[in-house]
Amino acid sequence: MVTYKTIVVPTDGSENAKRALEHALAVADRNQAELIVVHVANIVSAISNFDQTPISGGYVSEHMEETGKEILNDVVKEIPAGVKVKSVFEVGSPGPALLAVAKKYNADLIVMGSRGLGPLKGLFMGSVSSYVTSHSTCPVLIIK
Repeated sequence: MVTYKTIVVPTDGSENAKRALEHALAVADRNQAELIVVHVANIVSAISNFDQTPISGGYVSEHMEETGKEILNDVVKEIPAGVKVKSVFEVGSPGPALLAVAKKYNADLIVMGSRGLGPLKGLFMGSVSSYVTSHSTCPVLIIK
């Protein structure tokens, strides 16, 4: 029987991420696994909007970190007391950053939400879930 001991769960606070967490909790409960909840502040997105964001005094990184840690704290509050959990904040490109976290913690499984992009928008923007499934060395469960 396949067992999972370490499950990486990316979150951005979206409904799809919340649904993914529900599934990850079910798998963790059955396997007594640890959850690694990850928020990646997308530096590429921040840079592409630099003309609309004040950057004096390091605002971009401070704001991104504050927002990301708030999202992580909100998610961790929803996890039942009996489940082992770590929260991880990263800054970078989401796909590679998630895979680096999965590798660092020797993840057995990644459970993540699908953004549900249409085919044309997905073609131009790329998809984190598509990137992760294509490049992960462990199983990936995509939740719609």
